[in-house]
Amino acid sequence: MKPKLLIFLLIAILISCDAERINPLDPKNPNYKLVSLDGFVKTLTGPPRPLANVNVLWKNNNILIETNSQGYFKIENLETKDGWLFFEKEGFSLDSFFVTWGSEKNKTVESFLNANPVLQNLTIYTIVQNRFPDIQTYRLGIQADISDEENDVDSVFVINKKLSFNRILLYNPSTRYYENNFSLSDLNLTSIDDAVGNNFNIIIKDKSGKIFDVGSSSLIRIIKQEIVINSPANKQVVTTKPKLEWKRFLPGFNFRYMVEVFTDEISPILVYQKDNINKDEINYILETSIPAGDYFWVIWCIDDFQNRSRSKPGSFVVQ
Repeated sequence: MKPKLLIFLLIAILISCDAERINPLDPKNPNYKLVSLDGFVKTLTGPPRPLANVNVLWKNNNILIETNSQGYFKIENLETKDGWLFFEKEGFSLDSFFVTWGSEKNKTVESFLNANPVLQNLTIYTIVQNRFPDIQTYRLGIQADISDEENDVDSVFVINKKLSFNRILLYNPSTRYYENNFSLSDLNLTSIDDAVGNNFNIIIKDKSGKIFDVGSSSLIRIIKQEIVINSPANKQVVTTKPKLEWKRFLPGFNFRYMVEVFTDEISPILVYQKDNINKDEINYILETSIPAGDYFWVIWCIDDFQNRSRSKPGSFVVQ
């Protein structure tokens, strides 16, 4: 072999050995410009668990992928240009991460998504009370059933912009609902009729300060019809298990009765209550005895939407 040809072959072999370094698509090339992103998405609650099917968006190139069953994602062949990475999944708060590459060829990130609070049920109803001689008072009741995986609800509000109404709902550990009831003056109204059909929104603020508008509902009915009691009344003397009687009530919608017995004093004490009495009944006998003393009783009509109306009281004496 000629010496010149041998030298040429040796040079070619040396060049081919260094080809990876010259190739601009070789990751080992110091001038390589393509990089990759990967990482995991998990729940914020402890212990964190992987979140599958999270939308992961690399905004620079509008590249959208989903996490796998292990919450893992990887985006390859990206230019080394700093940018935003977004994480989105239904039922969770949006999260984002600003990626600064520097000299790194691969960036690994971890995102923890906060589960949104959920309004499971919302009940908006009226409370009508009939008093002597012929007075009706009205209140608006609101009861919200809210679930939250993080258990980080700070406060719950009910808002109606049209009425300039914004009030807090209080957590009731007995019912496990956020609830409250409001007078006409609280609602900035002179007539309860003006509340019908208005949407009331439930707003939740969590402990991090995030605000969630979780749903709304409206008032359907006001029960202005009055149940008239027959007996006992007017300090009538009765046994320890009195028979309560009232006139048949036909309001034109489905409902149930509830009776309550209170001590007849300045600050009445509830001593007996019975709910879910059939709408076809016109009397009820107490199932347990009450001791001697002065009492009064009332009967409620409660419809399927929890709207309710209370009769005028009937007084009696147990001897």
